[in-house]
Amino acid sequence: MSDIERKNEIDIVHIRGELKLLSEKIEVIKTNDLRHIQKSVDTLNKILWAVGLLIIAQLAMGIKAALFG
Repeated sequence: MSDIERKNEIDIVHIRGELKLLSEKIEVIKTNDLRHIQKSVDTLNKILWAVGLLIIAQLAMGIKAALFG
């Protein structure tokens, strides 16, 4: 086996190791980090809906007071 072939084999093994590491990191991001981000976004969405409903209720009370009060 020539030196070039040996170097190529070593480089291939090194690249495979890096790909395996990247694959594991991507899996961690998919399974852990994205779930936490989704939970935070869901919480913010609920808060925004609640604030929006409170604003609409206040507007309705103001309109009611202006028309009938």
